[in-house]
Amino acid sequence: MKIQRKDLRPLMHNAMPGLLLMGVMLCSSLFPAQAFAGLILDAELRFSYEDNVVGLLSDQQQGRSGTGSGTSGGMITPAPGMGGMGGGQGKYTGTGSQSPSDFSATLSAEAGGYLDIMTNASLYAKAFAEQTSYNTYTDFNATIGGLGTGISARMGDIVSVRASLFGKIKRFGDSQRNSTAYGGSLSLKEQLSPLFWVRETATYEKNNADTAPFSYNGTTIGVGAGFALTKKLLATLGYSYLIQQYDEPSGAEMKTGTASIAVEQTFDRSWAVAGEYDLRISKENVTGTSTTDNIFSLALRYSY
Repeated sequence: MKIQRKDLRPLMHNAMPGLLLMGVMLCSSLFPAQAFAGLILDAELRFSYEDNVVGLLSDQQQGRSGTGSGTSGGMITPAPGMGGMGGGQGKYTGTGSQSPSDFSATLSAEAGGYLDIMTNASLYAKAFAEQTSYNTYTDFNATIGGLGTGISARMGDIVSVRASLFGKIKRFGDSQRNSTAYGGSLSLKEQLSPLFWVRETATYEKNNADTAPFSYNGTTIGVGAGFALTKKLLATLGYSYLIQQYDEPSGAEMKTGTASIAVEQTFDRSWAVAGEYDLRISKENVTGTSTTDNIFSLALRYSY
Protein backbone atom coordinates (compact mmCIF):
# COMPACT_ATOMS: atom_id res chain seq x y z
CA MET A 1 0.00 0.00 0.00
CA LYS A 2 1.34 3.40 -0.92
CA ILE A 3 1.74 5.77 2.03
CA GLN A 4 0.82 9.36 1.41
CA ARG A 5 3.29 11.99 2.58
CA LYS A 6 0.83 13.53 5.02
CA ASP A 7 0.47 10.12 6.73
CA LEU A 8 4.14 10.21 7.71
CA ARG A 9 3.83 13.32 9.88
CA PRO A 10 2.37 11.67 13.01
CA LEU A 11 4.83 8.81 12.63
CA MET A 12 7.79 11.20 12.50
CA HIS A 13 6.46 13.24 15.43
CA ASN A 14 6.10 10.12 17.58
CA ALA A 15 9.58 8.93 16.60
CA MET A 16 11.31 12.26 17.23
CA PRO A 17 11.87 11.87 21.00
CA GLY A 18 13.52 8.49 20.56
CA LEU A 19 15.69 9.73 17.72
CA LEU A 20 16.86 12.73 19.74
CA LEU A 21 17.71 10.64 22.78
CA MET A 22 19.57 8.16 20.57
CA GLY A 23 21.51 11.12 19.18
CA VAL A 24 22.53 12.12 22.69
CA MET A 25 23.83 8.62 23.40
CA LEU A 26 25.63 8.55 20.05
CA CYS A 27 27.34 11.83 20.88
CA SER A 28 28.76 10.32 24.06
CA SER A 29 30.00 7.24 22.21
CA LEU A 30 31.83 9.33 19.60
CA PHE A 31 34.14 10.74 22.28
CA PRO A 32 36.01 8.04 24.22
CA ALA A 33 36.23 8.39 27.99
CA GLN A 34 40.01 8.87 27.88
CA ALA A 35 39.52 12.09 25.86
CA PHE A 36 37.97 13.76 28.91
CA ALA A 37 38.72 14.22 32.56
CA GLY A 38 35.16 13.05 33.14
CA LEU A 39 31.91 12.20 31.38
CA ILE A 40 28.51 13.92 31.57
CA LEU A 41 25.52 11.61 31.33
CA ASP A 42 22.27 12.70 32.98
CA ALA A 43 18.61 11.88 32.42
CA GLU A 44 15.27 12.79 33.97
CA LEU A 45 11.70 11.54 33.65
CA ARG A 46 9.22 14.08 35.03
CA PHE A 47 5.44 13.87 35.48
CA SER A 48 3.56 17.12 36.14
CA TYR A 49 0.06 18.35 36.87
CA GLU A 50 -0.91 21.97 36.14
CA ASP A 51 -4.17 23.51 37.29
CA ASN A 52 -4.03 26.23 34.62
CA VAL A 53 -2.13 25.02 31.58
CA VAL A 54 -0.39 27.76 29.60
CA GLY A 55 1.23 26.26 26.57
CA LEU A 56 3.32 28.99 24.94
CA LEU A 57 6.10 28.21 27.41
CA SER A 58 6.05 24.44 27.14
CA ASP A 59 9.71 24.83 26.11
CA GLN A 60 10.52 26.38 29.51
CA GLN A 61 9.95 23.34 31.70
CA GLN A 62 11.62 22.96 35.06
CA GLY A 63 14.15 20.17 35.34
CA ARG A 64 17.79 19.56 36.02
CA SER A 65 18.77 18.18 32.60
CA GLY A 66 19.34 20.18 29.41
CA THR A 67 21.79 22.95 28.76
CA GLY A 68 20.08 26.29 28.66
CA SER A 69 16.67 24.67 28.86
CA GLY A 70 15.36 27.79 30.48
CA THR A 71 13.70 28.56 33.74
CA SER A 72 10.11 27.59 34.16
CA GLY A 73 7.61 30.31 33.54
CA GLY A 74 3.93 30.61 32.84
CA MET A 75 2.23 32.18 29.86
CA ILE A 76 -0.93 34.21 30.04
CA THR A 77 -3.55 34.37 27.33
CA PRO A 78 -1.85 35.99 24.32
CA ALA A 79 -2.80 39.50 23.33
CA PRO A 80 -4.36 40.10 19.90
CA GLY A 81 -1.72 39.58 17.25
CA MET A 82 0.41 37.22 19.40
CA GLY A 83 -1.31 34.12 18.01
CA GLY A 84 -3.54 31.48 19.59
CA MET A 85 -2.32 29.16 22.31
CA GLY A 86 -3.41 26.05 20.44
CA GLY A 87 -4.98 22.94 21.91
CA GLY A 88 -5.05 19.24 21.13
CA GLN A 89 -8.84 19.15 21.02
CA GLY A 90 -10.65 21.93 19.22
CA LYS A 91 -7.68 24.32 19.01
CA TYR A 92 -7.97 26.22 22.30
CA THR A 93 -7.49 29.84 21.25
CA GLY A 94 -7.11 31.54 24.60
CA THR A 95 -10.46 33.33 24.51
CA GLY A 96 -10.65 33.15 28.32
CA SER A 97 -8.07 34.25 30.86
CA GLN A 98 -7.56 30.66 32.05
CA SER A 99 -7.28 27.27 30.39
CA PRO A 100 -8.16 23.84 31.80
CA SER A 101 -5.84 21.66 33.83
CA ASP A 102 -3.76 18.89 32.29
CA PHE A 103 -1.05 16.30 32.93
CA SER A 104 2.28 16.20 31.11
CA ALA A 105 5.38 14.01 30.94
CA THR A 106 8.89 15.25 30.16
CA LEU A 107 11.82 13.01 29.23
CA SER A 108 15.20 14.74 29.02
CA ALA A 109 18.82 13.65 28.72
CA GLU A 110 22.28 15.08 28.12
CA ALA A 111 25.64 13.53 27.30
CA GLY A 112 29.15 14.89 26.87
CA GLY A 113 32.34 15.43 28.79
CA TYR A 114 34.60 17.94 30.51
CA LEU A 115 38.33 18.58 30.30
CA ASP A 116 40.51 20.15 32.99
CA ILE A 117 42.40 23.18 31.68
CA MET A 118 43.98 24.25 34.98
CA THR A 119 43.85 23.27 38.64
CA ASN A 120 40.43 24.74 39.39
CA ALA A 121 38.84 25.15 35.94
CA SER A 122 37.43 22.89 33.24
CA LEU A 123 35.81 23.13 29.81
CA TYR A 124 32.76 21.04 28.92
CA ALA A 125 30.68 20.20 25.86
CA LYS A 126 27.46 18.22 25.63
CA ALA A 127 24.43 17.37 23.54
CA PHE A 128 20.93 17.44 25.01
CA ALA A 129 17.40 16.42 24.09
CA GLU A 130 14.00 16.92 25.70
CA GLN A 131 10.44 15.84 24.91
CA THR A 132 7.35 17.19 26.71
CA SER A 133 3.97 15.60 25.96
CA TYR A 134 0.58 16.76 27.26
CA ASN A 135 -2.34 14.43 27.81
CA THR A 136 -5.04 16.69 26.29
CA TYR A 137 -3.48 19.81 24.80
CA THR A 138 -1.12 18.15 22.37
CA ASP A 139 -0.44 21.39 20.49
CA PHE A 140 1.65 22.31 23.55
CA ASN A 141 3.96 19.32 23.03
CA ALA A 142 7.61 20.33 22.65
CA THR A 143 10.62 18.43 21.28
CA ILE A 144 13.96 20.17 21.78
CA GLY A 145 17.50 19.15 20.90
CA GLY A 146 20.79 21.00 20.85
CA LEU A 147 24.39 21.49 21.87
CA GLY A 148 26.02 23.40 24.72
CA THR A 149 29.54 24.30 25.76
CA GLY A 150 31.04 26.27 28.60
CA ILE A 151 33.59 26.71 31.33
CA SER A 152 33.37 26.20 35.08
CA ALA A 153 35.86 27.31 37.70
CA ARG A 154 36.30 27.48 41.46
CA MET A 155 37.21 30.87 42.90
CA GLY A 156 38.60 29.81 46.24
CA ASP A 157 36.97 27.45 48.75
CA ILE A 158 33.49 28.98 48.63
CA VAL A 159 32.64 30.54 45.24
CA SER A 160 32.38 28.77 41.89
CA VAL A 161 31.34 30.23 38.53
CA ARG A 162 29.99 28.72 35.31
CA ALA A 163 29.47 30.36 31.90
CA SER A 164 27.89 28.60 28.91
CA LEU A 165 26.65 29.01 25.34
CA PHE A 166 23.93 26.91 23.70
CA GLY A 167 22.02 26.38 20.48
CA LYS A 168 18.67 24.59 20.14
CA ILE A 169 16.16 23.34 17.59
CA LYS A 170 12.55 23.27 18.78
CA ARG A 171 9.55 21.47 17.31
CA PHE A 172 5.99 21.78 18.65
CA GLY A 173 2.57 20.25 18.24
CA ASP A 174 1.58 23.67 16.88
CA SER A 175 4.02 23.94 13.97
CA GLN A 176 3.76 27.76 13.88
CA ARG A 177 6.01 27.76 16.94
CA ASN A 178 8.81 25.68 15.37
CA SER A 179 12.05 27.57 15.92
CA THR A 180 15.78 27.72 16.37
CA ALA A 181 17.30 29.42 19.41
CA TYR A 182 20.64 30.39 20.84
CA GLY A 183 21.87 32.08 23.97
CA GLY A 184 24.08 31.92 27.01
CA SER A 185 24.02 31.78 30.79
CA LEU A 186 26.15 32.76 33.75
CA SER A 187 25.85 31.38 37.28
CA LEU A 188 27.56 31.85 40.63
CA LYS A 189 27.41 29.38 43.50
CA GLU A 190 28.45 29.96 47.10
CA GLN A 191 29.04 26.86 49.23
CA LEU A 192 28.51 28.59 52.56
CA SER A 193 28.85 25.37 54.56
CA PRO A 194 29.08 21.63 53.82
CA LEU A 195 25.28 21.50 54.13
CA PHE A 196 24.15 24.80 52.61
CA TRP A 197 24.66 26.56 49.25
CA VAL A 198 23.25 29.55 47.35
CA ARG A 199 23.21 30.05 43.57
CA GLU A 200 22.48 33.07 41.34
CA THR A 201 21.84 32.70 37.61
CA ALA A 202 21.23 34.86 34.53
CA THR A 203 20.22 33.47 31.11
CA TYR A 204 19.57 35.08 27.73
CA GLU A 205 17.80 33.32 24.84
CA LYS A 206 16.98 34.52 21.33
CA ASN A 207 14.16 32.41 19.89
CA ASN A 208 13.57 32.69 16.12
CA ALA A 209 10.24 31.06 15.28
CA ASP A 210 8.80 30.19 11.87
CA THR A 211 5.96 32.63 12.64
CA ALA A 212 6.93 36.11 13.87
CA PRO A 213 4.43 36.36 16.81
CA PHE A 214 6.25 33.45 18.47
CA SER A 215 9.75 34.96 18.15
CA TYR A 216 11.12 36.62 21.27
CA ASN A 217 14.11 37.74 23.31
CA GLY A 218 14.03 36.15 26.74
CA THR A 219 16.02 37.14 29.83
CA THR A 220 15.85 35.21 33.10
CA ILE A 221 17.40 36.01 36.45
CA GLY A 222 17.10 33.68 39.40
CA VAL A 223 18.30 32.80 42.88
CA GLY A 224 18.16 29.47 44.66
CA ALA A 225 19.35 27.75 47.81
CA GLY A 226 19.87 24.16 48.87
CA PHE A 227 20.13 22.55 52.29
CA ALA A 228 21.16 18.96 52.95
CA LEU A 229 18.73 17.62 55.54
CA THR A 230 20.61 14.30 55.61
CA LYS A 231 23.38 12.72 53.54
CA LYS A 232 20.79 11.67 50.93
CA LEU A 233 17.96 14.19 51.38
CA LEU A 234 18.21 17.67 49.84
CA ALA A 235 15.69 20.53 50.12
CA THR A 236 15.80 23.47 47.69
CA LEU A 237 14.06 26.84 47.36
CA GLY A 238 14.18 29.14 44.36
CA TYR A 239 12.75 32.15 42.58
CA SER A 240 13.16 33.20 38.94
CA TYR A 241 11.96 36.18 36.93
CA LEU A 242 11.55 35.87 33.16
CA ILE A 243 11.01 38.77 30.73
CA GLN A 244 10.06 37.93 27.13
CA GLN A 245 9.90 40.63 24.47
CA TYR A 246 8.02 39.49 21.37
CA ASP A 247 8.71 40.56 17.79
CA GLU A 248 4.98 41.00 17.08
CA PRO A 249 2.99 42.92 18.02
CA SER A 250 5.63 45.59 18.49
CA GLY A 251 6.19 46.30 22.17
CA ALA A 252 4.47 43.13 23.42
CA GLU A 253 6.12 41.93 26.61
CA MET A 254 5.43 39.21 29.15
CA LYS A 255 6.85 38.94 32.66
CA THR A 256 6.73 35.74 34.69
CA GLY A 257 7.77 35.14 38.29
CA THR A 258 8.18 31.55 39.51
CA ALA A 259 8.64 30.43 43.12
CA SER A 260 9.73 26.82 43.65
CA ILE A 261 10.22 24.37 46.49
CA ALA A 262 11.55 20.84 46.06
CA VAL A 263 12.83 17.82 47.97
CA GLU A 264 15.23 15.26 46.43
CA GLN A 265 15.97 11.83 47.88
CA THR A 266 19.04 9.98 46.60
CA PHE A 267 18.70 6.23 46.95
CA ASP A 268 21.91 5.07 45.32
CA ARG A 269 25.05 6.51 43.76
CA SER A 270 23.33 7.52 40.51
CA TRP A 271 19.57 7.52 41.13
CA ALA A 272 17.29 9.99 42.88
CA VAL A 273 13.61 10.86 43.11
CA ALA A 274 12.28 14.40 43.61
CA GLY A 275 9.01 16.15 44.35
CA GLU A 276 8.49 19.81 43.39
CA TYR A 277 5.89 22.57 43.63
CA ASP A 278 6.04 25.68 41.40
CA LEU A 279 3.87 28.77 41.62
CA ARG A 280 3.93 30.83 38.38
CA ILE A 281 2.42 34.28 38.03
CA SER A 282 2.51 35.88 34.56
CA LYS A 283 1.52 39.33 33.36
CA GLU A 284 1.50 40.81 29.86
CA ASN A 285 1.50 44.49 29.02
CA VAL A 286 -0.90 44.67 26.08
CA THR A 287 -4.13 43.71 27.86
CA GLY A 288 -2.83 43.74 31.43
CA THR A 289 -4.01 40.16 31.93
CA SER A 290 -2.54 38.11 34.78
CA THR A 291 -2.49 34.32 35.08
CA THR A 292 -1.56 32.03 37.99
CA ASP A 293 -0.51 28.42 37.47
CA ASN A 294 0.12 25.85 40.23
CA ILE A 295 2.40 23.00 39.11
CA PHE A 296 3.04 19.75 41.01
CA SER A 297 5.82 17.48 39.73
CA LEU A 298 7.42 14.13 40.49
CA ALA A 299 10.76 13.28 38.85
CA LEU A 300 13.08 10.27 38.57
CA ARG A 301 16.71 11.26 37.89
CA TYR A 302 19.87 9.50 36.81
CA SER A 303 23.37 10.98 36.94
CA TYR A 304 26.49 9.12 35.82
